[in-house]
Amino acid sequence: MVDAGSPTFSNNSFGWINVKDVANAHIQAYEIDSASGRYCLVERVIHFSELAKILRDMYPTLQIPDK
Repeated sequence: MVDAGSPTFSNNSFGWINVKDVANAHIQAYEIDSASGRYCLVERVIHFSELAKILRDMYPTLQIPDK
């Protein structure tokens, strides 16, 4: 998330989903005859600041910017 040595992260938010949910959606799409078209799968939307906090909590030895 750090851009070329920049001490800050991007001011962006992204959708995140568990890979198990993606696999389950593929299985359902295959098994359900009425399934057609495209589907958008998102568990939650978080800002990079929240992602940075999660990573700092999980990996305290990494140097992750806080702004």
